[in-house]
Amino acid sequence: MSSSDRARAEVPFVVIPDTPSVLVTVTDEALREVACGMGTLETTVAPGIYRIEQRFAGAVATQYVEVGAEPFTRCLPLPRIPAPAPVRRTATAHDGHLAAAVRWSRRSTYLSGPPTVMVLLRNLRHGRRLDPYALEIGGESGEAVDGGEAGWHVDEREGWSVWSGPLPPGGYRLRLRRPSGEGLPLAQALWVSEGWTTLVFVGNGPRGAQPQHASVEMAPLGAGWSPLDEELSLAREAALSGLRQGIDLISDQQLFPMLESDHADPLLGVVGAHAILLDRRPDLRRLEEVVRRLAPHLPGHPDVAALCTLLDGGGGMPGPVSSPPMLAASCRLLVEADAADPGVIEDGSVAEAAAEGLVGRGVWTTWLERERRPDPAAVRGGPPPGGPVGSRPLTADPVGRVQAYIQEIAGLEGRAVEDVLHDVSRDELCRRTGLPHRPVERAIEGLRGPGPARGRAG
Repeated sequence: MSSSDRARAEVPFVVIPDTPSVLVTVTDEALREVACGMGTLETTVAPGIYRIEQRFAGAVATQYVEVGAEPFTRCLPLPRIPAPAPVRRTATAHDGHLAAAVRWSRRSTYLSGPPTVMVLLRNLRHGRRLDPYALEIGGESGEAVDGGEAGWHVDEREGWSVWSGPLPPGGYRLRLRRPSGEGLPLAQALWVSEGWTTLVFVGNGPRGAQPQHASVEMAPLGAGWSPLDEELSLAREAALSGLRQGIDLISDQQLFPMLESDHADPLLGVVGAHAILLDRRPDLRRLEEVVRRLAPHLPGHPDVAALCTLLDGGGGMPGPVSSPPMLAASCRLLVEADAADPGVIEDGSVAEAAAEGLVGRGVWTTWLERERRPDPAAVRGGPPPGGPVGSRPLTADPVGRVQAYIQEIAGLEGRAVEDVLHDVSRDELCRRTGLPHRPVERAIEGLRGPGPARGRAG
């Protein structure tokens, strides 16, 4: 058949995914790419067998179709994504878990009053062993504030446990009550804003609770969680998946409603703002509009402060940040800003400790704790005792990490450490090591002091 005959034989080919942020790829029998794009695809193809692949929020779905002489149109069901929140149209939707989230986002399991924090731990697959007391909520300085196991409400038959209570506005941390299999005392940042309830959905996987893969939402205080807007929930999962992978995975059709959700869930706007930054050419004007709209709803929120560092003049940033932001991408913005303008992160604060001990563990700010923590056995059934018991392993010394890095450069290049310090600025060392200014400055001072470090390395 000639090329003109083949062109005449081609027929319209349209595939329509269930939600616009699905990446669709179509290949022919020879595995040659025919079309690729986010959302609905429209093209023309010759009759034959085609492979349609969908990717959404980490899930992949594939089907083969036969195209004949007639126009082809196919509506594609949403790939079966697992989601920490019990959202419908996902592989992990569960009516009992949904009802629990609605109820306990309005009622407290610990103390009295409308809850400002709810943490729901749930089995994503039936039959998995669930430790209902696997998680602990800590205060700004590390002490447990959830009342121990007595503060949690458990439904073993349905496979979930929940903690909800009226915590004052400010910074908190979520962690495993007992260290993970690696023995690491990891903490994950939480924030409570005045007039809002912070909702944390944690899945229970084959190895137990997985706070690093949590979904975090906000709802007006007293209104509780609402599962009605499924499209926004799916947009959140797509955006979080993009942040995990460092690529833009959300369409404008889903991004724009996220950016305008400040009255319903301002954290969606924060996540959407970071999704903007994943674009090759981010729309900084739109980003500024989003940040300025979010600021009145979330005064003092460290994630909003981090985004303000990208705006001219700091975008009205109120002052040094003392609590770690929830998103790791926000934490990295603060570190970059602190390197260029020391004092963006408050010296000696938890935010500084988190930045120094930051570990790559998903989208949420997670760090190695340096504080001593109470023995979990001592807090069963009630609040922790007055004095901490037992020590926790310390974070690898950030000053030592910087000094080792500088000495390694000196050794590889056969130069004196002092020469390296002369050529590599403090700001550049902050950028390369991902650390705020204080540990870098202490490392430089230590290397410039008397001792063998001043000599030629290697």
